[in-house]
Amino acid sequence: MRRLFKKTLIAGYVLMVLSMGFAYAAETNRLDIFGIAYVSDFRLDMLPIFPLVNAEGSYFTSTNLPVALTHGEESWVGDTFYLNIVKPPSVANNGQNQFTMNFDVLNPTNYVWTLGEASASIEQGVYSTVGATLSALTVEPGQKLTITFSFKTKIDITSFDQAHIAVSYVVGGARRYVYINIVMRPL
Repeated sequence: MRRLFKKTLIAGYVLMVLSMGFAYAAETNRLDIFGIAYVSDFRLDMLPIFPLVNAEGSYFTSTNLPVALTHGEESWVGDTFYLNIVKPPSVANNGQNQFTMNFDVLNPTNYVWTLGEASASIEQGVYSTVGATLSALTVEPGQKLTITFSFKTKIDITSFDQAHIAVSYVVGGARRYVYINIVMRPL
């Protein structure tokens, strides 16, 4: 009887240890799944970026854009950056000029962004060419990315000029996008 009691007690103890091990394993797997669940929480097809402000307090830099043109409003709203540049009469010229603008953003996720693509299009105005490039086709978590917009135009103070830039990367198995809209308008 004592032996039967001891065997039952030992079997119960082993069963308890095994069930605790299975429960721990199930809990650990559930936590791992929750750890990556936020990938599906990205809003639609939005590229989750963190825009960086430069020393002058602006979201863009340019080495050759006339200073008078940068007196516009700029803001990030969701997945789109809006830049409104005012063209005062003091900057008017008739010749074609080549300009570049840089936008720095940060990868705030725990995921590597791959297969980067950038494109630019003329929506309206006197642009003769537009283009967009990326500083990296793969962006590691926490790494900075520079989006460069180049365009050739004459500064015509009577025209309303608009360009659109689309940037995308594959993140979490899906292609995700961020956009930049640049408007140059008369004063």
